[in-house]
Amino acid sequence: MRGIRHFHVPLTVLTAGLVAGMAILAGGFLFALHRIHGQMAHETAALSVLQKGRNIARQLAAERSVEVGLKSEEDWRDFATAVRRIAGIEQGLQYVSVVEDDVTLFHEQMKRQDNPAESGSDILVGRKLLQSGDTNIPLLVFTAPCRAEDGRERMVEVALRRDTVGEEESSAMMALGSMFKLSLITVIAAFGISTALIVWLMRREAGRERRRREEEHLAFAGMLANGIVHDFRNPMSSLKLDAQMLRREVDKGASSRRERIAELSEHICSTTDRMEKVFQEFLHLSRPAAEPPSNLDVGRCIREILDLVAPRFEHAGVKAVLEAPEKPVIVKATSAAIRRALLNVITNAEQFSKSGGTVLIRLSCGGGRAAVEVLDEGPGIPPEIGERIFDMFVSTRPGGIGLGLFLAKTAVEQCGGAIHARNRPEGGACFTLTLPLAEEG
Repeated sequence: MRGIRHFHVPLTVLTAGLVAGMAILAGGFLFALHRIHGQMAHETAALSVLQKGRNIARQLAAERSVEVGLKSEEDWRDFATAVRRIAGIEQGLQYVSVVEDDVTLFHEQMKRQDNPAESGSDILVGRKLLQSGDTNIPLLVFTAPCRAEDGRERMVEVALRRDTVGEEESSAMMALGSMFKLSLITVIAAFGISTALIVWLMRREAGRERRRREEEHLAFAGMLANGIVHDFRNPMSSLKLDAQMLRREVDKGASSRRERIAELSEHICSTTDRMEKVFQEFLHLSRPAAEPPSNLDVGRCIREILDLVAPRFEHAGVKAVLEAPEKPVIVKATSAAIRRALLNVITNAEQFSKSGGTVLIRLSCGGGRAAVEVLDEGPGIPPEIGERIFDMFVSTRPGGIGLGLFLAKTAVEQCGGAIHARNRPEGGACFTLTLPLAEEG
């Protein structure tokens, strides 16, 4: 079997990934915006050229000299002047023609060959390729029909170079490019400020976390010191008193009572054993196990613990019963820590059980977790204590140290599990330990 692996992504990497994702998203948005702006600029420029060509054709078709029929030389001069005046304003104008019955009455070719355009209704728009020497010039041709006073129909034809669209587009693109650059600068500045702010917040949070851990360590050290003083003061006083009484008894010489000396010696040994037990509890508390998590058969572990405490249960007149599935239940945990947690909880159940009582240990699994329930038939947990039963130095048993259940909770939580306590309706307490199952593989 293969154990469950827990991956922890550092906050720095997570934040950097978030910022990078936002930067990529913003870059993609700006790129799309640039493409859309380019298309809009091209469409706007094309519409501008079309409108401009229609306006020129309409204006020339409405010239008085065209309406009267261009009868005199003065009419032709006036029309040519109007054409040149428009050509001076609109650099993209290529030529202007007046056609009547497929006969060209007027045609003026502009010397320039460069520039841009806008809209109308009765103006015909077409394309033409004008050959000028060895060069072919693509044109947009606008034809405006008009009727002279003599009733004859004439066509005023205006041609604009197609590259006028590009020139119109370039001016629009320059404006859009400036807006794009401004947007890009704004986004970069915003990301720079955001990144600096995130780095500052992360450093501040890291400092706070470091100070919090230091404060927790100091508080824990102070709590350990207080616990040591609390739990060693009474045994030390008792030990001192027993030693004084033993010395006085020995000083009596031949009149000393051997049974009294034996009693005091036994009491001193018992006190030192208790002090050793307290010392070992504090040692386990202050020095977490360095053993790595491994696959652990919980059922087998419980059976080994029950074999270990069997003499104790037998002496107390308490029966231990295990209910476990036939198939092994494998968890990912630190073996020594879980064994200690189970030993403390099972021993606690025995200590609160009356002679003739039963301690039931029930093992089950489901939902990716294993559950161990330890049920006793004792007095239960006092309501005023509740979940504080797992706090350090909290004990309802006379002479109890108040570290066993605290150490059990610490060990289970270090393995990614949890422990809870509740009173049973029929009497007694139920302690439930849950641990993550090892991944099958």
